[in-house]
Amino acid sequence: MNVEKNRYSYYHTWEQKENPTLTITKQSIPIDPSIICYTMNNACVYNRDWENRRSERVEGYELGRLLWMGCLCYVLTGFTLVIVGSVLPELLAFYGKSYNDGGLLVFIQFIGLLCGVLCMPVFTKLAGRRWTVVLGLLFLSVETCFVAAPSWGWTTPILFAAGFGAGLVEASIGSLVLLAAGDRPAAAMSRLEITFGIGALTMPFLVSFLIKRGAWIYAFPTLGLGSLLLAAVWMFLRFGPLNRSLRKGVLFEVEGGVSDSSDAEKTQTIPSSGARLSRTSVFVLCALFFSLYGGSEASLIHFLPSVYIEDRMATASAASLVVTVYWVGMVIGRAVTGLLADRFGYYPFLLVSTLGAVLSLALTAMGGGLWSGFALAFCIGLFMSGMFAIALIFANQQIPGRTDKTTSLLMAVNGLGGALLPYLAGWTMETFSANMTVWLLTISMGCMLLFLVLVHQLGWITRWSRRAAEKR
Repeated sequence: MNVEKNRYSYYHTWEQKENPTLTITKQSIPIDPSIICYTMNNACVYNRDWENRRSERVEGYELGRLLWMGCLCYVLTGFTLVIVGSVLPELLAFYGKSYNDGGLLVFIQFIGLLCGVLCMPVFTKLAGRRWTVVLGLLFLSVETCFVAAPSWGWTTPILFAAGFGAGLVEASIGSLVLLAAGDRPAAAMSRLEITFGIGALTMPFLVSFLIKRGAWIYAFPTLGLGSLLLAAVWMFLRFGPLNRSLRKGVLFEVEGGVSDSSDAEKTQTIPSSGARLSRTSVFVLCALFFSLYGGSEASLIHFLPSVYIEDRMATASAASLVVTVYWVGMVIGRAVTGLLADRFGYYPFLLVSTLGAVLSLALTAMGGGLWSGFALAFCIGLFMSGMFAIALIFANQQIPGRTDKTTSLLMAVNGLGGALLPYLAGWTMETFSANMTVWLLTISMGCMLLFLVLVHQLGWITRWSRRAAEKR
């Protein structure tokens, strides 16, 4: 078409602010056709911006839904890990067993948890994250069988299955949130940790309420039926664009997103021997950090009341409140963990948290009054509150591309430390004084501080070597 012979005036109107349209009207006054192109380009750009904002709102909504479902799962895992200890006296009296048999039940559940965490990557690869979570919740629901008062021989497989399910759910949700949270994983993981703490705090109160009414055994079907209900929701709930990260075969993250394991294996380059050695060293140090953290947390929960009774002359009722104060510090700290870690960085946050925990434990070991002991217990919980979640993110940053495997293995060694260090702490309490046990935990926390610094230095050396190689 000859532009010189067909000049018309074009008037554009915006009918809606967020849905612009171009109205073209034929008139007799000629104008430059470049105005038409300029106007239409602006309309297209505005439309693209509007679509991008709409897509971001949808993805944010779906991520929020995923986080809430993950939080509900973490509440149930928190229930699972404390329910046996909460009803143990009544359970042993019901079956006529001793505390040695009760210790066996706790150990069997721990073994199930460890197996579940280690098997999570296999189940994820075979069935996808959605069905791995559903399967874990179904395993949790077998605790409903306790309401039928099965024979003692059936209690160990039931608790093993429940522990296995808790391991599957916790590891699956943790790795999924790390992949889906994008550039704010700290806030997402801290929300999960808050709900885990709420679950661990709530179950003892629920059990106490049921014990007073002689219905303690109904704590198990409460957990089991809740797991069944949540499994049904997981089967049918959809998460929009995030559904891709739930399907079978999605294991690795590439350039900040998720991809099929086959595609990731094709695109990953073979690392040099030096890079492999550095990655292995970083993983070993992270594993040591997590094992000592798990052991320290479990030791504090089990032995802190006994330490206060022996070292600070606390009564049994007052000493039982120490763990509650510790968990209150945990929950409050986890409420601000994501904000602080995102603002100041993961490594500085972990450095300050670990150093603060070392100092608080050292002051606790030095002795003192009961009220100062409560304040120190709160500080210990406050400083330890964000260690697990932020250290998990920090470790995955140092070992990129293996979120599922790294998360699963670190959670496994965390549980292993939670079984071994309390055994050593119990031996220390029997052999030496109570404050020696606290000094043992102080030394463990100091070793965690050392491992953290070494991981940071190795990561810095690796990044410097990579940049130097790229310049050549």
